Amino acid sequence: MKFLIVEDDLSVVEYIVDILDSMDIEHDAVTNVEDAKKQLASTSYSCVLLDLCIPAKPGRGGASEDFGVILLKEIQRIKKPCPPPVYIMTAMLAKGLDMATKLLRLGAKDFISKPFSDNGRKLTKIIEGVLSTSNAEPEPRTHVSKVAESPAPYTEPASVPGEFAGGELVIEKDRITLCGHTVLYTARSKRIVRILEVLNQRTRVGAWVAKSGPELASELGGSAGEAAVVSAIYNFRKALTDVLRTQVGIEADNQTIVCSGGTGYRFSDSVTVRDARNAVPVVAPEVETPASRRELILTLLRQSGKMRSTNIASELGCSLKTVKRELDTLRLAGHIEFVGPSKTGTYRLVGA
Repeated sequence: MKFLIVEDDLSVVEYIVDILDSMDIEHDAVTNVEDAKKQLASTSYSCVLLDLCIPAKPGRGGASEDFGVILLKEIQRIKKPCPPPVYIMTAMLAKGLDMATKLLRLGAKDFISKPFSDNGRKLTKIIEGVLSTSNAEPEPRTHVSKVAESPAPYTEPASVPGEFAGGELVIEKDRITLCGHTVLYTARSKRIVRILEVLNQRTRVGAWVAKSGPELASELGGSAGEAAVVSAIYNFRKALTDVLRTQVGIEADNQTIVCSGGTGYRFSDSVTVRDARNAVPVVAPEVETPASRRELILTLLRQSGKMRSTNIASELGCSLKTVKRELDTLRLAGHIEFVGPSKTGTYRLVGA
């Protein structure tokens, strides 16, 4: 039993994922038509939860209900002759009977109104209906050869998977490794590398920095929207759990290495992170002095490119007055410069 979620709204994806996780249902999530088609071509799904208004390609924006309709048609084509049930998630059914009739004719099973409500028909009820239908259907009978009917030779039972007791995540020049095993190659995962760089920071008290989806999208800049960030983290978490399961023998979930919820995305306390590309790792000291605070400011600017004084104060967990004093010291020493209007300008490294 595995679901495919096609949805570009972060809050909706997290809501659905929480429900599926609570019901022990496997799932994949994508944010656009192109990625959905790739998943459908390579994976079998018991159900598709399809947002009607989605983008055509990753990182391009321009969500439209036309793309949702196109994907509905593609699901029927790709999964022919037995496409999975498709439940349309939309706030557009107010357009009337014609729209609903068209979608049903194209293969939609039913509709889920957005925003989701605790009143009336809940999303959990629909998922339970899919489960009951799937469980009620008999397994297809297939021809079994005489060889297959013979008793299987005795094998030792598999060992019980352990729990993740801690390990090191390393950002290398060409790859990202966990406990010495390759997770991703950096050439194909530049967005997640940048996300890890942003998250690989400590607060003044030594805790991992937490960043929300919008904050990470802002840090990355360029064409990286919130949905692109969520998709990158989702795929990275999946790769991490695959490595832990197949290489380390540990059954993990999506919170084992990169946590979420509350203050945002952050590293788990059970993992240490090392950037092997840097000659000197930055370690947050237990007792902070003005000199070490300046080093942290330089590190923030080196990683982010440019920052406002208010953001630096937030990252260091100290007052804006203190940060401005340290920034003035660094500026007078020729390490950093201020660019832009006095109220909205940013600091950056000299020569950056």
